[in-house]
Amino acid sequence: MKPDDGPPLRPRIEQLGEKAGAVALVVAIALGLLYALNRNEPLDLGFMGENYRALLEGAVLTLLVTGAAYFSGMALGFLFGWLRTSKRRILRGLSAGWVEALRGTPLFVQLLFLYNVLLYYLPTMESRLIVTGFLALLLNTSAYQAEIFRAGLQSVAAGQVDAARSIGLTYWGAMRTVILPQAVRIVVPPLTNEGISLLKASSLLFYIGVQELTYEGRILTFGGKLVETYLMVTAIYLAMTVPLSKVVAWLERRYRIPGLGLQQEVGGRPARGARSLAARVLGVDGGSLRTAARAVRPALKRAWIRGPHKSSLIRARPLYGRR
Repeated sequence: MKPDDGPPLRPRIEQLGEKAGAVALVVAIALGLLYALNRNEPLDLGFMGENYRALLEGAVLTLLVTGAAYFSGMALGFLFGWLRTSKRRILRGLSAGWVEALRGTPLFVQLLFLYNVLLYYLPTMESRLIVTGFLALLLNTSAYQAEIFRAGLQSVAAGQVDAARSIGLTYWGAMRTVILPQAVRIVVPPLTNEGISLLKASSLLFYIGVQELTYEGRILTFGGKLVETYLMVTAIYLAMTVPLSKVVAWLERRYRIPGLGLQQEVGGRPARGARSLAARVLGVDGGSLRTAARAVRPALKRAWIRGPHKSSLIRARPLYGRR
């Protein structure tokens, strides 16, 4: 076996068998615990069939509030994340204060603070509870997304930015053609993870009376069916979060950038020895070279067209062929 070769791949059927066995074991243990917690009585399937629609209505409200807060917080988070990379100290200080204040306090405390503020200033507002929950989730996720965007923007090598500026690109031109295309690929997986975390954190809204999934489950427990109710609540949360976690795994494989700690997988195993000759000689990865080439090519073409002479030595030629 060569040094760069990894362990042999296991048959696909063997991998599926292990996953199926693990799922069956977890389900068996969960059913045993539920039977014990339910005082050795069988689950009331009739109760579950009659009341699951109320939980689905709460799940719809959970998704709506979480989705609105997440995407609104994304715009605010990008703004503060970009300000944290600014050269102006006052802008960096303001954005850092915003981020640290919201990340350093619990979401539950922020929720109660906004609840009392809106209760004092807008006591007759009909949708005050939903607005309170929406604002609390928005402000909280904006701080975490700001850090994600800051890390993504700063992960682009400074040499690429300097090269883009040296060929005549403006700051916004370099941002649009060099920085953002790479930063977006880096931040997509952690942003999706943040969405999953925000979805689970939205369960705190039941405390102020927002009729989301956990609130509806709490109402059903007044009938004495605690195990059946929270079993349905758990199943609905899993139905929302597990597919999103699979999306995160797919995005990590789809948008990984070679050379930034994310290895490409072949058949479930990290691939080795996949770096090109240019990457090995120059010490950079092929994705960065292609991005820089796409950014530099238009400027070189403009310089060639506007130039006073037409020497073949300065003629812009593509560094990579079109796909």
